[in-house]
Amino acid sequence: MEEENKSPFDLVAELGIAFGRYRRALKISQQRLQEKTGISVFTISQFENGRGQGLSLSYFFSLMEAVGLSLSTQQIIPEADFINPEKLWRIQNKKGGRQ
Repeated sequence: MEEENKSPFDLVAELGIAFGRYRRALKISQQRLQEKTGISVFTISQFENGRGQGLSLSYFFSLMEAVGLSLSTQQIIPEADFINPEKLWRIQNKKGGRQ
């Protein structure tokens, strides 16, 4: 399935699973993440098992920071003048897009 055709729930599930792999590679326990972030082990486990659709952005960024990862606003949302015109057209004409 192409990235742009995935539902938001699928993308969050993939993020959680990838995050879990990354955390385990660093040998950081979920308990240690809880200590560093204040986010419950249950919530971390749900996220890492692809069931974290309710995870807030602030929790997501806290978890990322706790494992040494960070994202800038520009990495997540590019400046409007950098949007490819073809991509803009597809976004505007996609169901639920700009009318």
